[in-house]
This record gives sequence, structure tokens and C-alpha cells, in this order.
Amino acid sequence: MTADTVSRFKIPAHEMERIRSLLGRDPNLTEEAVFSALWSEHCSYKSSRIHLSKFSSKGPRVLKGPGENAGVVRVTSRTGIAFKMESHNHPSYIEPFQGAATGVGGILRDIFAMGARPVALTNSLVFGSLRQPRQMTLFRRVVAGIAAYGNSIGVPTMGGEVWFDERYAKNILVNAFALGLVAEDGIMSAVPPPKPLLAVYLGNKTGRDGVSGAAMASRSFSDGDTDLRPQVQVADPFVGKKVMEATLTIIREGLAGAIQDMGAAGLTSSSVEMASKAGLGIEIDVARVPLRDFSMEPWEILLSESQERMLLLVEEARVDRILDIARESQVSAAVVGRIISDPVFRVRKAETVFAEVPVPYLTDEAPLYDRPARARIHSPSPSPHHFPSEAGRHSIVELFHRLLDHPNGGSAEWISRQFDFEVGTRTLLSPGHDVAVVDLREEEHAVAISMAGFSHPLTRDPGRGAMLLVAKCVTDLAAVGAWPVGLTDCLNFGNPERPETMSDFVLAVSGIADATKRLGIPVVSGNVSFYNETDGISIPPTPILATCGLLSDRRRLVPGKTFRAGLSLALAGPSHDLSLGGSYLDWILDEPEPDPVPQVDWETLARLQPFMSILLAGRTLCASRAIGRGGLLRSLLQIVSGGTTLGVALSLPRLDNPLQTFFSEAPGRILLAFEPEHARFIEQSAREFGIPLRTIGITVPHLWNIRYQDREGRSKELSDSPEQLKRRYSASLTGQMEELP
Repeated sequence: MTADTVSRFKIPAHEMERIRSLLGRDPNLTEEAVFSALWSEHCSYKSSRIHLSKFSSKGPRVLKGPGENAGVVRVTSRTGIAFKMESHNHPSYIEPFQGAATGVGGILRDIFAMGARPVALTNSLVFGSLRQPRQMTLFRRVVAGIAAYGNSIGVPTMGGEVWFDERYAKNILVNAFALGLVAEDGIMSAVPPPKPLLAVYLGNKTGRDGVSGAAMASRSFSDGDTDLRPQVQVADPFVGKKVMEATLTIIREGLAGAIQDMGAAGLTSSSVEMASKAGLGIEIDVARVPLRDFSMEPWEILLSESQERMLLLVEEARVDRILDIARESQVSAAVVGRIISDPVFRVRKAETVFAEVPVPYLTDEAPLYDRPARARIHSPSPSPHHFPSEAGRHSIVELFHRLLDHPNGGSAEWISRQFDFEVGTRTLLSPGHDVAVVDLREEEHAVAISMAGFSHPLTRDPGRGAMLLVAKCVTDLAAVGAWPVGLTDCLNFGNPERPETMSDFVLAVSGIADATKRLGIPVVSGNVSFYNETDGISIPPTPILATCGLLSDRRRLVPGKTFRAGLSLALAGPSHDLSLGGSYLDWILDEPEPDPVPQVDWETLARLQPFMSILLAGRTLCASRAIGRGGLLRSLLQIVSGGTTLGVALSLPRLDNPLQTFFSEAPGRILLAFEPEHARFIEQSAREFGIPLRTIGITVPHLWNIRYQDREGRSKELSDSPEQLKRRYSASLTGQMEELP
């Protein structure tokens, strides 16, 4: 191949030159395929590694951090939780059912590769408008794919979030999170011990599905692209269940030295990465790989991303037992290679060598870019009081109806109905709450999972918006009394070769890093998804965060909704800086000069969790809910959603800006519902912890009435029917989905 020859695997010309320089020759076909996978953005993180170093993964509870299949955090004296989130955006747009299903399967393998039994799944889904038939099809098939895998393998899908926005019409986001439980002395690693080891293949047979999937996920789309469906993997949850049980048995019996899921770049990445971590080499004989298609070339076998496959590094004396376990589990297994002292990646087919590349060339020498960044031009921040009041062109009641009538403001019940969220009987809160809660069945402990991924605040201000997402997760956890112990992320962005996209990414990473360090939350795992771009149009900056929190006593958990009338309602948390910038209402109105994104009151946020723990320990609350999407009005509707006719009667003081009061999504605020006799204890606790607290009303049947004074001191009243509001809330998404077969 000459210097001006186009790469057969779309490797950029300057990277091809570097490969030739490293090798001192042209790579052959198999070697070029290997470089194309391991130097891809998806595998090498070449545009993000420099910036991800800002995250702190240290903490007294952290048992395993970045570099493993998943992060692991200690939650009891004997048990850790393994958790991670991954994106499957490109595959889900191309083939939504399989793309979503394999996303779930892949994240589950990352969890049980650590020796952890998966016990919970959640997801974050972002689509274009459901008014577009293509988006409706994508949405239905993605939800079906997630349900098919999770329901079949027997892991509950406990919750998640969804967002619809025209800006994602050609680049949907499908991010899957999984959590598992592992005994601290049973944690497996992807780092092999320094001893002679054989490479054992375990799982499904290899086919052509998913060949070059990592490279496909590392470039932008075009409407003119040829059909990419062969590059999407095919899921088999029933084989996945067998592979999971076999892998956990092997780990439990102490038979493996290291394990890695064959995910992106398949056999290539799993073998090279484990060898690299040990500072050794590895030799693979593709003639020994179990195949579905015997016409596959060596490079296709190496790059196939066929699902439900694991690579184990094992001492020779333990191989026979592993092969026995595989036969008992009815999955394929074979010795396909060995660790070697010479640090090279050698690929054979019987006696013929097809590739021989030093391992450091594929890992340490992979490109590392500090790409140019140029901030987007944003409108100057106006006065925080610029929005017109309800006396102007925006009626608060009409805005609330408009908010609820959109699928973004309505109930996601249609989605959760597709999922088995109770299998395994560890689910402590049903979908529809802001957090998922998993019963650990040990020392009365439980783990709460909060997700946040609304892009609009980052569109307004990437740095402050990213900090807002962290604060939102922490507020959600505080509402159920959970202490944050670790965070994972999926950082979804457009083309990193565009300076504006890179600026958004750098600012968002810095915001997350700053916020997590302020609150002492380690970032233990994560994923970067770049090139979410079609025909030159990128998605908005959309980091998705999942934060895990520990509840010391699951018996004190209270729901986020109630059916009881006569309860007092109070709002805990800051009452200042309630700007609308980056909120759902801001997204609806899309004002040319929006409010700034709210500043987080970090001191009050840090005190919110111990305050809530005291209230829950005293059993003084009947329900609690963080103020989230849609602001106070939507949170009020959600907290009384336990009863069909239950509403509220509120009496508020003078409001300088009613829109901000009712619709701001500033974090650090929690809505409390409690028996009136507990008011004194709650007020005293709030004073002791320095938490602002305002009693705002009561729950009542058949009434939705809110009274307040505007800035001129005039009396105002908002009246509505709780039954009609709840019908709007329930019908906005479900109604659209049930209109069509």
C-alpha cells in the first residue's frame, strides 16, 4: 500500500502514516483492521482522554475504578455494587430493536464480568418528535428491544427517563445502566496476574454481525450512507442468561485469572487490553474460535461484535473445569490463545501468522488529541425578572396544561408497562418515582439510583448546566434519604473535530468534575459517545449521569406520592436564584433572551441529605419528592398522584416572579408531605441544619387551588381540576402510543 492509498478501513491518512512509521512497513489487511478498531474513537478515547483525567475516582468506598469492566463501590461490610452506563446510539438508530437489546446485553456483561450478579437496569432515551413516523417506529422498537432483553434474562428494568426533541431526529440516544451485587472477596478483574495463562473463549459462536461496529460508532452519519445494518449486533438474551450463569460460576469457583467482555471490537479489544494491562503479549489462533460462518476471514473474526461472548485468561490446570461448566451451561468454549512474554499481539490461523503488532503500538501509542475548542456564542444573560407574568401573554394555567400535554411533561407509564420491573423481588419503588431503589437484603440496606440527562441547561451554559445535572441527581437521592457513593456517566456529543462541540465537551466535563469533587462523589466508570452527527448537524451536548446512593435502612423509605388528604405540604431548600434558564419551561418558550442557568447552592445541598435522613429516621414523612422537570407545579401533581381525586390547597406569600416560583427547576429543593402534628419537629430540624423551609399548603380531595399575591400585592388564584390534570398527565405519551397499532 502506498502513502496516498486510501485506507481500507477508513483510517485517516495521517494516522495511516503513523502506523507505517511505527511498524516500519505497510500493515497487512488483518493488521490494518486491528488498528482501525483499537485506534477508533470508540475504543481509544483519543479525543477525550486528556479531559477525562479531571474526574476523581478516589474515595474510601471505591474498590474498583476506571479501567475495569465496571466500577465497584463498597456499600456494606461485605458487599459492593458494580455499576456502569453505556451508549448504543448509532446501532439503535440503524436497527432499533437489536441496537437497544444489545446495548442492554452489553452493559449486563460488563457487570457480571466483575463477579457481580446484575439486579437492576435503568435507561435514558432521547428521540426526535413522535409526530414523525420514523421516530415513532424507532421509539417503539427501542423500548421493545430493551424489554425483550431485560425481561428474558430476568433482570428488572426499574426506571429511567425519556426526552423528545427535534434536535435528535437523526441521532437518537439510547443509554443503558446496570447495577449488580458482589461480595468484596469475590470481585473479578480485567487485569491478569503475572503468570502463564491460556485465553479461553466462552459464549455464543462468532458470526459476521457487528463486524467493525466500533469503527462505525466512531464516525458521523449521512443520509446517503449505504445500509449499515450488518454492522449492528444481534442479541440472544437466552444465551446471555447461560453465559451469565457460567461466568458467575467460574468466578465463584476461582477458576479465572482475568475476564473481559467481548464488547466493542470484539476479540481484538478484549485480548489486547488484558495483555496491555499486564505488560505482556497475547497470541490468538482464530482457527480455534467457535464460528457460525466458516467463510469468515481472520480480520472479520477478530472484529466481529457477535454478542454474549467473554474472554477469560486461565491457568492451564483449570481449563478442563471451565470447559465442563460451559458444556453444562450449553454454551461454546475453546482455548483460543495464550499470554506470551513478548509484548506483541500475534494472530494465527493454525501455522500461518496473519498479524504481529507490538501491543503498545495498539494501546499506548494510540492517537491522543487535544482538539481545538471554541466556545459557542450565547446571548448575554438578561435580568432574572424579564419573563412576563401571568398577566401578560403567558397564563400560568395555560403553560401548565401545555407542559403536561407534551410527552416530555407527561407520565412515562407506557414505557414502564413494557418492562418487568419486579422480577427478582428487590424493587422497592415502582417506576414513576424519581429514583429506582434496590433492596440489598443485607443489614436492611438499599441502594438508590438517580439519572439526569436533560440537555437544555447545557445548551444554554455547558459548564453550569453539567453541574446542575450532578446537583439534580444528589437532590433526587436526598429525597429518599440516600447518601451518594458513586457516579457513572455517558457523555453524548457531536463531532469532536468541530471546535464548538469540543468546547461544549470540555466545559461539561469540567462542570461534572467540579461538582462531584465539591460533593465528594467519585466517578468510577463511564463512556464517551462522540460523532452523534448526521449531515453536519450535531446533537446538543447531552451528558447522561447516573448516581448511586446508599440507604442505611430501607424500612424508612417513603414514596414520592401519596393518596392521603389532610397532609401538610412544605418546600425544603433554597428560595433564591430560581431562574428559568435551562428549564422545561425555557425549552417550551425558547425566549431569545433566556434566564441564566441557576447557580447551585452547594452548602445547602450538602446539608440537605443529613436533614432528610433525620426526618426519615423519625418517621415524620408520608411522601417526599425532589423538584424536578416542570418545576413546583408538576412536582405537586406527582406527589398527589397516589389518589385519582387528590389535589392541593396552597397559600403562598407575595411572589415577585410567579413563573420562576412555579416552573423553576433549580436543584436542592424537596417537596415534603407529612401529618400536621410532625410540623414542629420538621421545622426544628430544618433550623438545626440550616435548611430553608416553607409550609405552603395541604392535600385535599377534589380541589386544585393555589392563592398568592403578585409583586404589586394583588391577590391571584390558580384553580383547576386535579382529575383533569391527572388525565392530561397520563394521556400525553400513552395516548399517542395507543392511537396506532
